[in-house]
Parts: sequence; structure tokens; C-alpha cells
Amino acid sequence: MSRFSSPAIVLRKWPFSETSFALWVLTPIQGTVSLLAKGVNKPKSGSLGVLDTWAVVDIDFGGPPGVEMFTLYKANLSNRLSGLEASLERLAAAGLLAEIAELAAPPGSPSQQVFRWFENSLRELAGDSNPLPVLLEGILEGLHLLGLSPMLQEHEEGEERWFSAASGGLLPLGSSRPEGKASKASQTEIALLRNPRTPATLADQRAVLSMLGDFLGYHLERIPKAWPLVQKRF
Repeated sequence: MSRFSSPAIVLRKWPFSETSFALWVLTPIQGTVSLLAKGVNKPKSGSLGVLDTWAVVDIDFGGPPGVEMFTLYKANLSNRLSGLEASLERLAAAGLLAEIAELAAPPGSPSQQVFRWFENSLRELAGDSNPLPVLLEGILEGLHLLGLSPMLQEHEEGEERWFSAASGGLLPLGSSRPEGKASKASQTEIALLRNPRTPATLADQRAVLSMLGDFLGYHLERIPKAWPLVQKRF
């Protein structure tokens, strides 16, 4: 029987029985972990409201070797990140970054970098920051953690470049339009791709978000589930 103590971020939860929940959490040491939280729905459990989605918690869990679902023994709330509920934009951004985090932290894999990136992103989204630059930066950092960073070569002042998911990112200066879907990135949009905190208009930020959405869909070989809501809200 193994027992672990770890910080965790609740990614999803769903009813398992009348009084119990199944949980999918992100941890820095074991990656994503499936948990059975027995009896947490009882009024006297002390865990009501602790295991909300996106909550940062400290947990004790364990089980026999090779078990598919560990048992949750104890959970203490560290940060509920209630600021995420301030807008649908913040929730949509959190949902998209959570999908990237799950892919970057498979079960059983050390995932300190992924955990730190995702927790910091959620804290920013739950605060006073403009959620769109946080989302752009989060996507780019998440792609880096997945080993899928787009190519973003240096560019000359005033020059536009083609951005193509199929071609891996920005094409060299003077390249002709690539086959398939591609976007002509302006100087400001290129600057945003290199540094999402660059001052820019909302139109430029939305254009870069669209480019990164196409890039995600192409390289993940599927459209992220949260992408339609991200498109709608941003």
C-alpha cells in the first residue's frame, strides 16, 4: 500500500455514488491522478466546497500498486481561485489551458514545470489581469511544455510573415503563401507571438489567438473542447 501527500489542482469531478466523487487532479510529482473521494458529499465530511474545479488543494491519497483509481484520504483547501468565476472569459481560458496541462502531464510522470505553469496561469486569470494576454502567454508556454513551440524567427522591421500551423509557425521572410490554411502576420502580431504582453490592440490580440488556435488544433490533431467557448467569449 502506497501513500502520498501532494499539492494538487482539481481538473474535473463527477458523482461516483450518492455521497462520493471521482476526481481528476494535476499533481507536480505524479502528473494527472484519478482519485475516489469517498463520503465527501456528506454534510459532516468537512470536504464540501474544498474539491471544487480549479481549486488548489493539499491532499493525502494512496492505494495498492497498479490501482487505476487512488483513494483520497484527506484534502485541505489552499486557494479556491474564486476570481475565475468573475467572467466566462476567465473560465473559458482556464478550461483551454487545463486541456493542455492534462496532455503535458500524463499519469505517473514528474510534472513540476507543468504544475507551476498551470497554477501561475490560474492565479493570474483569477486576479485583475486582462485574461486575453494571460491566455496567449499560457498557450505558448503550454506548447513549449508539450515540445510543440511554433517557430518564431527574428523578423525585419515593418515586414509581414506568413504563419502556418502545417509549416510549424512563422515562415522565413519573403516566403510565398504556403498551401493550406495560413495567416499573414503583421509586425505587431509577430511581436505578440514572441511576447504576448506586448502592448497591442484587441484586434491584434484576437488575430494571434486565432493563429494559436489553428496551431493547437493541427498539432494536437483535434480541436480542444474548450476552443468553441474561447472563440465565442474572446
